[in-house]
Amino acid sequence: MIDIPQLIADFEACIGWPYASPGTNDERGIDCSGMFVRAFRLQGESIYHGSNTIWRKHLAQKGAIASARDLQPGMAVFKWKAETPAKFSDSLGDFCHIGLVTSVSPLRIVHASTEGMRVKADSKLGKWKYWGVLAAAPISGGSPTLRRGDTGSDVTRLQQALQAAGYDLAADGVFGRKTRRCVRAFQRANGLAADGVAGPLTWAALGGESHD
Repeated sequence: MIDIPQLIADFEACIGWPYASPGTNDERGIDCSGMFVRAFRLQGESIYHGSNTIWRKHLAQKGAIASARDLQPGMAVFKWKAETPAKFSDSLGDFCHIGLVTSVSPLRIVHASTEGMRVKADSKLGKWKYWGVLAAAPISGGSPTLRRGDTGSDVTRLQQALQAAGYDLAADGVFGRKTRRCVRAFQRANGLAADGVAGPLTWAALGGESHD
């Protein structure tokens, strides 16, 4: 399994490296998916070299980016074009570029870019269209992203998980101010972005299972 803080550190260490495709996956030259190959290899894991195949075969969860609030550190993000590459028989489109979210506050997306021909960090969403949780990351399934104002059984399940983690709150199915405070406290305690939004990595740290 991939250690997310180490994955993030390995991506950040590549800032300024030259872009090359295919590259040598080191400081002499690297491309966008090559950064994932390198970082996985450093942890004794493997992943396919190619952003389209990573999207199709190496993600535990995936979705469209509505806003930066959908993101968590350790997520892969993708740029996309409508026309599907010929080697794929589906009609999902071309996930033509991949990067890694290393921070959400402030936003940092590290990727090997043809713009400037260097590894760099984006601070805005720009053309990033989709997010994905890597299957080798410590994620169990995927639960719906929850935030203040949400209600229902998923919120109750979140509150029960927080109770099990030692937080004092009612499991009433209402994501109010106290639930948000507990989510933020849990995130800080577990090295996550303390934004009060229960996204995939927060659920994973809580041990929550998915039905998405």
